[in-house]
Amino acid sequence: MAKNKRGKAIKKILNWRGTCPICKRTRVKLLWEKDGQKVCKICGNK
Repeated sequence: MAKNKRGKAIKKILNWRGTCPICKRTRVKLLWEKDGQKVCKICGNK
């Protein structure tokens, strides 16, 4: 299996990438929770 295909099905289900509701950045990983919302790494560490 090619390395770039690993975990592709899981990423689609979890919807990791999107637009951060706080800073409005697009196509970023939304893995951190802040005030009940999924936010990007920069906003999650503030």
